[in-house]
Amino acid sequence: MGTWAGNVYWFSDDGEASVAYRVINGVAITLSDPICAPERGSEAINGFIAFCDENSYIPVFYSFHERYLPVFQALDWQYMSVGEETLMSPVTLDMAGKPWQKVRQALNRGNKEGITTLWTTWDDLPTSLSNQITAISEQWVAEKELPEMGFTLGAMPELKDPEVKLFLALGPDGQMQAITSWLPDYRNGEVVSYTIDFMRRGDNSIGGIMEFIIASAALHMQKDGIEVLSLSAAPLAEKPVVPGEEPEPPTVMTRLLAFLAQTLEPAYGFSTLFKFKSKFNPTHETIYMAYLDPVTLPVIGAAIGSAYLPNATPQEYLALAKTLRK
Repeated sequence: MGTWAGNVYWFSDDGEASVAYRVINGVAITLSDPICAPERGSEAINGFIAFCDENSYIPVFYSFHERYLPVFQALDWQYMSVGEETLMSPVTLDMAGKPWQKVRQALNRGNKEGITTLWTTWDDLPTSLSNQITAISEQWVAEKELPEMGFTLGAMPELKDPEVKLFLALGPDGQMQAITSWLPDYRNGEVVSYTIDFMRRGDNSIGGIMEFIIASAALHMQKDGIEVLSLSAAPLAEKPVVPGEEPEPPTVMTRLLAFLAQTLEPAYGFSTLFKFKSKFNPTHETIYMAYLDPVTLPVIGAAIGSAYLPNATPQEYLALAKTLRK
C-alpha cells in the first residue's frame, strides 16, 4: 500500500529504513509500520518524528501493529485502537468441524454449480475478463452513490500493479462471479503472506460466493506454503472478548470511536464486514494510532477523513449525508 498514489516517503540517511506517509493540512499521517529491519523500527520512528519537527508537521502513526507500542510508550505518546486485523494460517488450515460449517457449505455449493477459480494478475487477463471486472466495479460504485474510500483501501487502479494477485471466481458460462485482489508481503525476496484488498461480486453470483472465493484462495495458498493470509483490518472494530476476561473500561475516545463506527455503519458496513470475516475463524491483531498531543485530535481526525475520501465530490458528500441520516 505504501506504493499507492498519494503517498510520499521519508528515508533514513543510509536508505535502509523508510516511512510511507501523506501530509494533509499540516498533519503527516503514516501508513502502517515503518519499512525496515525489525531491529531498526524504533530508530525509524524517532527519525520520522525528528523530520516532522523540522518541517512543522504534526506526526501521526496510523494503522501500526502492536509490536511497536513499546516505542510510543517510551515516548509517552497517546495511542488508541483503530481496528482489528483478521489473520488466517493457510499452512495449518483445517476446515473440519462445526465452526467451518457455513464455509464448507459455500465451497460445496460452488463446486456443484461448476464455479472455477483463476489465480492471475491484471496484465495476464484476457480482455473479456478485465472488461467484466471494470463493469462490476463501476456498477458497484454507481449503486452505492457514496464516495469511494482510499488511503488503506484499494480500488481499480491498485488492481493493475503487476505484483498484486487477482483471484477470480467464474461461472460455467465464463461470467465473473466474484473478484478479489491480494497484496504480497515479502521476506528475503519470497512472498510469505497475502492481504486481501479489493472484493466485489457480480449481480448474478450464487449465494455464498464470497465465502467460496476466500476459502478457495486459502486452499490455493496452502498448496503454495503461504504462512499468513490477512483478511485485512476492519476499521473501528473491536475483537471479541475472550471468555473469562473483562472488557477494557471505556474511555472518552473509545466511546467516540464506537459512536463513529455506529454512525458510519449504514454507509460502509464496517461491523458487517467484521462479522463476515469471523466466519473464517481468524485470529485478531489490534492495529493502533499514536499521536503526541490530544489537543490535536480534531485536526488529526479531519486529516484522516480527507485521506480516506480524497476525491469525493459535493454530490457524493450529499449522498453520504443522506445515508447517515437514514
